Amino acid sequence: MDIYTYNADVGTFEIKQTGHKRYELWIDDEILGSYENAEFAAQDVARFNTGYTEWDRWENELQDFPSDLSEWTQIKEEQ
Repeated sequence: MDIYTYNADVGTFEIKQTGHKRYELWIDDEILGSYENAEFAAQDVARFNTGYTEWDRWENELQDFPSDLSEWTQIKEEQ
């Protein structure tokens, strides 16, 4: 299973593969959503559309954040 991480000032975002073609977006211990693929979850973070107010309120103010999944850190987890 794959895990992608992004360390933001508000906490650590994680995109976790939960099954075949299912991913969840987390920040610290709070789940923010479920997605068909990891790229969709990363897009929500890049668009400040996560439902996590502490992050979403920075839209149009932050300059240094991952614009897509390729800029996240990928961790390969043993099954």
